[in-house]
Parts: sequence; C-alpha cells; structure tokens
Amino acid sequence: MKQVSEDKYEKVGELMEVFQKFAKADWRKKTMWGLKASEIRVLTTVKKGNDKGSSVMTISEISRTLQVTSPTVTQMVNSLIASGYVERSSDPNDRRITEIRLTEKGDKLAQKAVMRYHELFKGIIDELDKERSDQLVSLLNQVFLYLEQFANIEDE
Repeated sequence: MKQVSEDKYEKVGELMEVFQKFAKADWRKKTMWGLKASEIRVLTTVKKGNDKGSSVMTISEISRTLQVTSPTVTQMVNSLIASGYVERSSDPNDRRITEIRLTEKGDKLAQKAVMRYHELFKGIIDELDKERSDQLVSLLNQVFLYLEQFANIEDE
C-alpha cells in the first residue's frame, strides 16, 4: 500500500517546476505598442466593461477586476491619460467618484489587444485540440479553486 502512496506524489517536483515556469513566463508582461502589459490590461478591462453596456468604469471597478490596488490602477490610468488612451471625468451624481472612459485611440488599441489575446488562446486550442483544451480549462479552474482555499487557510 505504501508504494501506491509514493507513486501518487512522484510528480510533485515536476508540478512545482511547471508552475514556476508559468510564473516566469513573460507572455503577460511583454510591452506592446509602446505600453506596459498592465496598461493594456486596463484598456481591455474598460473595453470589456463597455461591451457589457457601461461606457465608463471607476478606478475601484478596474481595481477589483484586475485584482490590484486602486493606487496601482490610478498610476496606470494617469499614464494612459497622458498617452491619450483614456479620459477621466467626475460622476455627475457623486463628484468623489472618478469615471474612466476609452478615447477613440484607446478603444482601437483595446480592440487590437483583445483580438491578439483571442488569437493566442485559439492557438492553444489548436495545439491541444478541443477535448484536451476543455479538460485543461476544467483542471485549471479546479487548481485555481484549490489555491484560493489554500491561501485562505494560510491566512487564518
């Protein structure tokens, strides 16, 4: 019986190495079109908000979606404003709330980025095939949930 237990965990080191490779992979960190990857993610987040029917997003909404702090988002938004990709305005009902909207230039770049990400992930599906891609999605969701639970246990 002990042999089965050892065999079950023989790939622990390999699994750890794969996760380290993903952590170091630069496909999400790459500068594109003169912007940092994080700034591109802000643009695509606002674009997705637009596609869901909202013409503006708040710093808090962007922060929540990207799971980064509001000051981090503010810094990226300031850079995007300076480059002409987004505009900032105050909510007419509550001047404490800052609204972020894409400019035409920002909208075009966000569309381009979304298309590029779609092509990247379509390539993964082509590489693996549909059935294995479906399995990968299911497994990664399961791993994500496990890691979330593990993080919550560690915090206690």
